[in-house]
Amino acid sequence: MNFVHASDFHLGYVQYGLSERFKDFARAFDRVVDYTIQSDAEFMLIAGDLFHKRNINAPTYLQAFKILKKLKDSGIPAYTIEGNHDLAYHRDVNSWLQILDAQGLLRLIRLKPREDCGVKLMGDFVDVDGVRIFGVKYLGSQTRGVIPEIAEEINAINDRCGCGKPDYTVLMMHFGMEGVVGTSGVGELSYNSLLSLRDVVDYLALGHYHIQYEYDGWIFNGGSCEMVSISEHKKPKGFYHVVDGKATFQKASPRPVEQFGIDVSEILSLQDLYSTVGSVVGGVAGRYADVAPLVEILLHGDLKFPKVDVSVEKIRGIVSEHLRPLWVNVKIVDTKEPVGVCDRSDISRSEIERSVIEEIVRGTQHRGHLKSVVETIIEAKQLAVTETEPETILERLRGSFDDIHGGNRQETDLPFKRGGAAAAGGAGGAGGAGRTDGAGGVDVD
Repeated sequence: MNFVHASDFHLGYVQYGLSERFKDFARAFDRVVDYTIQSDAEFMLIAGDLFHKRNINAPTYLQAFKILKKLKDSGIPAYTIEGNHDLAYHRDVNSWLQILDAQGLLRLIRLKPREDCGVKLMGDFVDVDGVRIFGVKYLGSQTRGVIPEIAEEINAINDRCGCGKPDYTVLMMHFGMEGVVGTSGVGELSYNSLLSLRDVVDYLALGHYHIQYEYDGWIFNGGSCEMVSISEHKKPKGFYHVVDGKATFQKASPRPVEQFGIDVSEILSLQDLYSTVGSVVGGVAGRYADVAPLVEILLHGDLKFPKVDVSVEKIRGIVSEHLRPLWVNVKIVDTKEPVGVCDRSDISRSEIERSVIEEIVRGTQHRGHLKSVVETIIEAKQLAVTETEPETILERLRGSFDDIHGGNRQETDLPFKRGGAAAAGGAGGAGGAGRTDGAGGVDVD
């Protein structure tokens, strides 16, 4: 057994509007694929969010095509699921991962029924040399409720489908674990809520949160391989290489980031402020001879002069003189500004929020679907807070409305024939075709 588990490549993300950042995300994906090939892996897992947007453009597709073709030409299949960024818009029905699947560049594992096994969700899986691979796309707030059903159906497939019990079972999913990040997210699950999977899953391959974590030797999340948010830059991120059941974390090499926090409380003049910035930034100037870093300057404390007098452009110029950065962001936080205070310290903000929304929904025609509507509203709010595209939020709301009213549109199989390495391994099929040598580098620019 030899495979690589990665996730959250976010191809197509033009971070900060910079074309070089667009290339960085492809380079990160390309490096993991090169590692997979050099490690002679049997297959690669991509646990969601291969793309940053649901509706990708031609340059993004070309990046994915070139890199996945290199993997395919080496005889190594890629198995994937849809993350929240990969899901098709409701109007489109089919996702771009389904297009790549139809072209034989990867194998998308989907939620499908299988009548001969009596299952509704887990009928699509892949067998590779004793390893059985299942996958569940991003389900958001519905994730917790289907965990017991997933466990029961995996058992049913092993017992009733004539496939037998595999030597090793992998389940790919796309959600976050409670307590990993500072704020709770949509569809977060506690460790205890996953225990029904423990007896049927040997390796739970997660994606969604962009930092590395693992639990109890069977739950693994490598994180993204590039920095999707600057708040992640000090967090471990990379991917896992699994050999004979032993998972080893491989650190990624994202573009370097420098964040400088400067307390301005004792700085009495603008000239002193600019001098201080130059002194602080100059202290790390020798680190970046070969690569342009991303830089953020945070000025905080009790400003002795108006914010409007501070020249952000001058500060950017000072940083550029020392570091030649790819991007510079300057934030000024004045602690004299009022801070909201909640006088209900015994109740969390999320509990208050949920209670208010439930009360509102109870007074509407949707009260018969109270839980579903409330979860959708909370999810939409959190998507908005994280600056998700308005069209994506609208599509999520439309999809929920259709689900409630029984009008949900179903995915369709595309009229293409799956081929190449990804052809092996349909429901219960074998995977891992022979390899060819000499896979070269890919121009992802």
